[in-house]
Amino acid sequence: MATKEPRIDRGRRLARHALATIGQEFREARLAAGLTQRQVGDVVGISHTELSRIERGLALWVPFETLVLIAAALGLDLPLQAFPAGGPIRDRAQLELLSKFRALLPAGLTWRTEVPLRIERDLRAWDAVIGGRGWQVPVDAETRLRDVQALSRKAALKRRDDGAEIMILLVADTRHNRQVLRLAKPDLIAEFPVAGRAALAALSSRERPAGSAIIIL
Repeated sequence: MATKEPRIDRGRRLARHALATIGQEFREARLAAGLTQRQVGDVVGISHTELSRIERGLALWVPFETLVLIAAALGLDLPLQAFPAGGPIRDRAQLELLSKFRALLPAGLTWRTEVPLRIERDLRAWDAVIGGRGWQVPVDAETRLRDVQALSRKAALKRRDDGAEIMILLVADTRHNRQVLRLAKPDLIAEFPVAGRAALAALSSRERPAGSAIIIL
């Protein structure tokens, strides 16, 4: 089973790597332009010693604006774009929802959290995985529903990529979520055909549910 690097640790590692990489690119561009660290620093408004630290990837708290200004002084653009790379850190409400669900499970079923998909270098993970005799069912938890179609697509892709036949989607029992589920029922029925009560009944008997289900707690 693959191990999953803590998300904050991964973020720190990537940040240091990015600073070291851009620092090296700044140095190469500066030398190619025949400029000194003092000349570039004067244009940007920082000292030559600070620019030296940036070029060596040692200025861990340098403002992004400063990096953009250095890039501009060297004839470079420094774009910034975020893209999906796994799930966000679970908040307290999500942890409480998972804990509430686990409390309903009978003894004899295994429970693991933050279980990575069985694909090397894939950053996605299930919030939890329930295990019985000869079966496993992944679980994801949502405290506030937004784009249900996107959520359904994401769940289908995770199931496909992890080889999971079924899954359970936990949804917090709020007025907003129930209204969203009512409106989106036609879009969800194909992906989650089993009623939540039926899925809970199967799990209470230590059996795998007959299919994917949405359980409201």
